[in-house]
Amino acid sequence: MKKIENILFWPVLILLFFTASKFGRASTDLNIDDSYYIIPNSYVAGTCALWLLLVVFLLKLIRRRHQTVNKKITLTYMGVTLLLVTGFLALGLVNGGSAAGNYTTSDLDALMFRNQLRVLCGWCFLLVQVIFLIYFFVQIVKKPVPGGL
Repeated sequence: MKKIENILFWPVLILLFFTASKFGRASTDLNIDDSYYIIPNSYVAGTCALWLLLVVFLLKLIRRRHQTVNKKITLTYMGVTLLLVTGFLALGLVNGGSAAGNYTTSDLDALMFRNQLRVLCGWCFLLVQVIFLIYFFVQIVKKPVPGGL
């Protein structure tokens, strides 16, 4: 497999399908610091798909400039990113209690735990993207390989 960054096209297609399917109409409910946010899953999946598409082009830019991309960093980045996005979206598809409010204490504890886990997945996803951007800028600042761009 010469160009490992091409693997990221599959998750982009899956996220775009997720956006257009019935799951895209569901919403993500986040409670962060006494603020309650309702975000449609289609927005989250569409934004992640566009970001992953941009990452593919950034990796191709690094490859063009240096003739190679570090496979360990690329595979680790792709694996962690896909795990966090999948975790974030999958936790939103788990059925909660009914809207009638017939919650027991254990139901509320499960909902709060799931919400905290989703927030953790979201923050870790953002952290991984910042680490990737630092890697990208370091690769752009490095001297290019002769015969590259």
